[in-house]
Amino acid sequence: MTRVLLVDDHPMIGAALEMLLRDSDYELLGRAKTASEAHKQIASLKPQLVLLDVNLPDASGLDVLRKLSRARVRPKVILLTAGMDEAQLLAAAELKPAGMVLKTSDPSLLIESMDAVVAGEHWVDPEIAERTRQAEARAASAPPLTRRERELVELVRQGLRNRDIASELGVTEGTVKVYLHAIFDKFNVENRTELALRASELISR
Repeated sequence: MTRVLLVDDHPMIGAALEMLLRDSDYELLGRAKTASEAHKQIASLKPQLVLLDVNLPDASGLDVLRKLSRARVRPKVILLTAGMDEAQLLAAAELKPAGMVLKTSDPSLLIESMDAVVAGEHWVDPEIAERTRQAEARAASAPPLTRRERELVELVRQGLRNRDIASELGVTEGTVKVYLHAIFDKFNVENRTELALRASELISR
């Protein structure tokens, strides 16, 4: 019996999954509705498999995945999504979850993905895989970071605020904002969180 934790704030998803897993080889341990709850329940319940929504009320599911990826002992993770933008697709590809499933898919596909992941395979919905390939192709054709942009991205990855970045680089806070928005536009990134998630990929260009 594989122990499963659902991390999703939508009540219908929780009810549907409970019915889906009934009389299966999976035991649903519970449901976390926020990233904060997820970290606590993963630590206490020790699930073998986590079904993780990308969009949570208090943080991105990608943030949860990134923190889990640094843990010494971690469960396998399948991302659940109604749809991701290009920045999220690229960040997810870098974080390498064990699986990615569209919420709009047939429920049997979720079970298929869970069976594959538990067996040690990597399972990605074909639509997500194709969109990821397209996003990676566009990202590869984007211009590389300048030296100053590279420094700024590294400081964002370290979690520094704009004021601290300005002090570190010897520029004004307004200049930092200008640089950040230019980087957002260049790489189709929505916010600092997504920039931090993609930092390794962008710096290695």
